[in-house]
Amino acid sequence: MAQSSTSEGQLPPYGRTSPSDNPITSQYQLHANPPNSGDSFEDEAQSRDSSDDKNGAYAISLAELVYSSSSYHAIAKPVTLTMILASLTVVYINDEQTLRQGEEAMSEAYTVWKTDESSQSTGKTLVLSLGNAFVMVSVICAMTFGIVLLYRLRCMKLLIGYMILSSATLLGVLGGSLLEVAIYIYHIPIDQLSFFWFLHNFSVVGVIAIFWSEGIPTFVTQGYLVATSVILAWQLSHFDTWTIWTFLIMLALYDLCAVLTPCGPLKALVNLMSQDDSPDMPGLLYEAELPPEVHRPGVPNRQTSEHARGQKRSPNDKNSDDDDGSSASEISQGIGENDDDRSQNQTVEIPLAIARVYSLPIIDASNFPRSGVSSSPLLDVPENPNKQQLQFMVTVQLPESGGRVEPIGDGKTYLERDRFGDPKRTLWVDRQGKVFAEPYESEDDIDENSSNTIRLGLGDFIFYSVLVSKSAQHSFATFAACVLTILAGLGSTLILLAVYHHALPALPISIFLAVTFYILTILLIEPWVETILQDPFYV
Repeated sequence: MAQSSTSEGQLPPYGRTSPSDNPITSQYQLHANPPNSGDSFEDEAQSRDSSDDKNGAYAISLAELVYSSSSYHAIAKPVTLTMILASLTVVYINDEQTLRQGEEAMSEAYTVWKTDESSQSTGKTLVLSLGNAFVMVSVICAMTFGIVLLYRLRCMKLLIGYMILSSATLLGVLGGSLLEVAIYIYHIPIDQLSFFWFLHNFSVVGVIAIFWSEGIPTFVTQGYLVATSVILAWQLSHFDTWTIWTFLIMLALYDLCAVLTPCGPLKALVNLMSQDDSPDMPGLLYEAELPPEVHRPGVPNRQTSEHARGQKRSPNDKNSDDDDGSSASEISQGIGENDDDRSQNQTVEIPLAIARVYSLPIIDASNFPRSGVSSSPLLDVPENPNKQQLQFMVTVQLPESGGRVEPIGDGKTYLERDRFGDPKRTLWVDRQGKVFAEPYESEDDIDENSSNTIRLGLGDFIFYSVLVSKSAQHSFATFAACVLTILAGLGSTLILLAVYHHALPALPISIFLAVTFYILTILLIEPWVETILQDPFYV
């Protein structure tokens, strides 16, 4: 997200929201007993066939597979472009003198212990590099907790002001250093007035494009985010080899803990940003547009939203039909009806997971698998249902006054209404038995404000570029190996995102794969290629 590495590694679920780890707040009286997570659910057909339980527990539906592939295609292009530009910048806007000066400056500014391969043993250099990396990651962690605290306290002016200042400094000062080195190496004729005029305009336009994107073309904002990643990657590439590789590995480990552990700062930030009344945090994420025909699985598309919007009736209009001509009584569940009709429409069939989140009384569980012990269907509902049982449909009693839950669209998505019949949020249950919620958007909101995008933290762009640019300084073979493995790791993360449906760190898989293949390329592939070139084999 921010250039200060506050959210590196965050990949929100399907690019928009995160799962409701706590019970969903609504007009219902809710209790702190969210549904069991357990393993992921199987598809409906597989859930009825116990013989496929072990083999299909983590199966991905076709819609999820299509969405994951579209998301990968959308996000892989800017990631690849950023890594290539960063590598070209590091290789061609540097020489031996600038590399030596940059390494000395970075060592004095960011490291605690000095490392020198020429005068120290390999083991001592590794230990000191790990110590320096640990200190830098600890500072990043402390800054992230500070940002989470400011966001929780709604100190948005202070937080956004800090991010604007850091972005302007990065584009102006570090961008100026990069441009100055390029002018020195390639002897570009330019006067000081034109130099500072260009930097001033470049920084001001960049800050406006990143933080006030209204009226600015999307490609301009995306271009500045890519430029930010390239500039910072060029700056961080001046770390010595031992420090940069140990720093990347330790950063990936930190990212894993920060997103997945209960006390992780990035997990806390994701949960805060996914709340209904959470303010926007501009400049933290790179958004890539998805094709309009691709929709996130489990979230209703425009047709579903229009259908839900058409079901809302005025409380004084008891006999009116919906806009599409269908009777509103089919799914309105008693909203706006008289008392006699309400008493007959206080029930609805929903998954057990949603019924447990809203603490709704179950009056019929005939769809539950018979245990063979009791003849009463109510006694077949266990107190601690497993992953399969949370997906089974049960009939629940709705409160006489309050909100409603009703099926919409394909029957796998449910709409929550408040006591006045206004749509509040859409609900769906994943294969793990977790209830997901997303604020309801009306037709006008969908037309004007919504965007079908996949979002990736800006920190991921930066550290992908740092790793690839550092490998490019060694050879083209290591550069190609790291690019391919990072893209493979990103694709693996998106597949896991489709399976688990909650925020995942985007750094660990890609970083570990890239470091592994970097070492293997140096030790195995490059010697093999050199042998082939020296003694060619003819087939």
